[in-house]
Amino acid sequence: MRILGLRPTPALELQNEAVHRVLLANLDALYRAAKHLTGRADVAEDLVQETARKALEATPALKDDRNTRAWLFRILLNGLRDYLRRKKLWTEVPLDEEVRDFALVSESLASATAEDVRRALSNLAPEIRTLAILIDIEEFTIAEAAWILQIPPGTAASRLLRSRRELRALLKSYQSRTSRSGG
Repeated sequence: MRILGLRPTPALELQNEAVHRVLLANLDALYRAAKHLTGRADVAEDLVQETARKALEATPALKDDRNTRAWLFRILLNGLRDYLRRKKLWTEVPLDEEVRDFALVSESLASATAEDVRRALSNLAPEIRTLAILIDIEEFTIAEAAWILQIPPGTAASRLLRSRRELRALLKSYQSRTSRSGG
């Protein structure tokens, strides 16, 4: 990468290589998250492509490359947020003060099929669906997800609880319909 004929420093070259490696290793995860969040392959592809472009351009500004994966997801979700705002689909969720045990997994979640889970996820509001995907699918911690979304960790925890409650309720209704239809 040459700017005005200047040669990049060895440290910047190493950083560029590290970002390239992490980007390539996470392209599928970025696409999967974007597809879950948008429900559309074409939009997911565009978002991932834009994420890669922005990440590669911003590599010199990356201060700590130990968290590059979270940084890439932050870029993706900022792009998604911009896309949804343009489409007027993103709304902020009020903070749910009641935070309980996150380890609870209901029987309906355990017995749900992958398709039921996909359908239920798609019915969640984007801002709480994002947390469910980042934490439960992509395995980020609450602190990492909060950093990616630029929200306080308490807000992330509260929204995660809300997403899990809504998922349980949705999956319970899918389970009820399946039981009634004999499936």
